[in-house]
Amino acid sequence: MITHIRMKNFKSWEDSGEVTLAPLTGLFGTNSSGKSSLLQMLLLLKQTVERPDIEGLIFFGDDHSLVNLGSFPELIHGHKEDALLELEFGCKLQKPLTITTLQQIDKYRQQHEFAQLDIDSFIYNIAIRGNASSLWIDHFSYTVGPEEIEKITWKDENIYYGNRRKGLVRVTKCYGPPKDGNIDLLRPLSSAFENLFKHVYPLGPTRVQPKRSYHWEGTDSDSVGQSGEDMIASLLNARVDQRTTPYKGKNVPIEKRISEWLREMALADSFSIKRTNAQTDRDFDVLIQKEPDSAKVTLADMGYGLGQFLPVLVLCYYVPERSTLILEQPGIHLHPKAQADLADLLIEVITERNLQILIESHSEHLLTRLQLGIAEQKIAFDQTALYFCENDNGVSTIKSLDVDELGNIKNWPKNFFGNVRGDLVKMTREQMKRQKKAEG
Repeated sequence: MITHIRMKNFKSWEDSGEVTLAPLTGLFGTNSSGKSSLLQMLLLLKQTVERPDIEGLIFFGDDHSLVNLGSFPELIHGHKEDALLELEFGCKLQKPLTITTLQQIDKYRQQHEFAQLDIDSFIYNIAIRGNASSLWIDHFSYTVGPEEIEKITWKDENIYYGNRRKGLVRVTKCYGPPKDGNIDLLRPLSSAFENLFKHVYPLGPTRVQPKRSYHWEGTDSDSVGQSGEDMIASLLNARVDQRTTPYKGKNVPIEKRISEWLREMALADSFSIKRTNAQTDRDFDVLIQKEPDSAKVTLADMGYGLGQFLPVLVLCYYVPERSTLILEQPGIHLHPKAQADLADLLIEVITERNLQILIESHSEHLLTRLQLGIAEQKIAFDQTALYFCENDNGVSTIKSLDVDELGNIKNWPKNFFGNVRGDLVKMTREQMKRQKKAEG
């Protein structure tokens, strides 16, 4: 699980400070307040891991990547090319990791011995310099735990353990897969880094248009795709593999749980996937039944909201347990009840499937239902982290929302979701004025 993030001189963030992440982390705020940028840092590192064919230690992206951050001057805060870009995250490992270190026991006789360092967490930090034409890594480091007591640093093609230089190491990426040199320190950490981001699954705010039929060649898919383009392939893979999900002490088929949520959210009574023609055909129809007695129609014939939300629902049940999901505007195009029910869905998969979910949202209904979930003890208040982002004159700031055990937010920002109550008061006053005038 990712435990915190921090960025300096990243787009509108001069310094985000340490932003603690929980199993359920919600980012709220006005448009262009920096919410997306907080998540883009993680996407930047994920796409660097997943593009081994790209030259360079870090991959800022292109038109086909998870995020395209442009050139260093475009990315750096205030477009100050002499500024240092710093990114940091902490994580708890699913399995403890052992690192072999070489300890000096007699500096006069040059005697050494190998030691084993067992770690259960690490903090990764990187500093980057650049200009319009090139990038270079100033340094990167892993501070390893328990309690982050040892630091392993790469700088100027040398590896350091604490303050002790351990030798020359050339790396292929910004997180340390070594080309040569002392690999005992970096290899296990770079592998853990890759495994962490292998289990980070983003879903963007703009999703593909629903189709009348879907073609599937039987190839495997590890997620629904950044825009939901692999959603049906994922469902068919789950069917072939007979994947189930835990629910109230039982394992139930993924498709069954998805159907139940569609009914609960009043989006559809049922859905099914069937071959378009013969059994050998590789084209499939997604059939939706809005009401128990209504005709079945294709997904393309349903409202826009269902087609945009279904990838969110499938992703929550298809990814491996203990994965991290990044959901941008998961409730977009949903009606208010469904936005509220979305909070219940997120709470379920976090508690039943041990997922970590980071969401960016503008939905007051989602937040209110989440507060209710805390009050009803469906999720502990310390299993959530809620933030409000603002941007003042090009500089983003973030405020942690203080949520108590009853779900109350003690430090509501001004006009968090506009001024609905103020509008209702004004409307009541105007109604009273017009009534008095009419009674005249």
